[in-house]
Amino acid sequence: MKYIFISMFLMVSFLFGASSATNAGIALAQKGSYAEAFNLFSKACDEMGDADGCLGVGLMYMYAVGTNGDHAKALKYYKRACSGGNALACSNLASIYDNGTDIIPQDKLMASELYMVGCNGGDVFACNNLGYMYANGIGVKKDYFKSLQYYKFACDAGSSLGCYNLGLLSNTYNIFGLNKDKLGILDLNYIACNQGDLIGCANLGYMYATGLKDTPISDYNAVKYLNIACEGGILSSCNNLAVMYENGSGVRQNYDKAMELYGIACDKGLKKSCKNYRHLNNKLLKPNDLMSPSIR
Repeated sequence: MKYIFISMFLMVSFLFGASSATNAGIALAQKGSYAEAFNLFSKACDEMGDADGCLGVGLMYMYAVGTNGDHAKALKYYKRACSGGNALACSNLASIYDNGTDIIPQDKLMASELYMVGCNGGDVFACNNLGYMYANGIGVKKDYFKSLQYYKFACDAGSSLGCYNLGLLSNTYNIFGLNKDKLGILDLNYIACNQGDLIGCANLGYMYATGLKDTPISDYNAVKYLNIACEGGILSSCNNLAVMYENGSGVRQNYDKAMELYGIACDKGLKKSCKNYRHLNNKLLKPNDLMSPSIR
């Protein structure tokens, strides 16, 4: 159990940029100083509103590390961490509802909704489980195409299980990559992008960001594909990626990065990026006067 706890929290520190208090708690947990780690996580959560700290408290209650274990309290802190934007906490919370406990009844619909939040935040465990639920009609209406999309999310994020499930479902139902007539525009852009077509990557990023053509919205995947396209010289993707940074969608809000990306696209002739650059610059001077841009 202690190994599971530490492994999960190391994942948080790398993926979510945990606060200094939470990182100090992780270091103490690695040394076996669980009571001190618990105190730091609690302080980070209760006094600083740090979602990663709330996850730490939830994990310690869930796995009885440094505590007697309390699933009800774990649920409480997972909820706080999930509300604070921690995708792993949303995924863990979903798992509790998915499986149920002695005091928490199963709720497959709630589990599917929370897995979706976790998956949209980039948690591959959540994406895999959501893919499974759509493939089997558990908590949601059975939908093989949606199942494929969520397995793709997991596979793209580096999950070997997601890639395995994607291949298994694709081959079983002759949907992905075998019968072009059954492929949607998202599938075709996915294939194009993975074959090196930057326009396909740009389209994927836009579709994941906006939900175009009934695409499941995923800020995590939008940032991923917009970044690939931007680095390849697609100016519209640089602009859209800047919007994501300005709004804090799928990434931590970073005005400096947004200004840099707007500037790159503007300098190369994209007029809307010049407009967005001026807009953001004015917003920084007068933060209450202007609204944030949207991807177009």
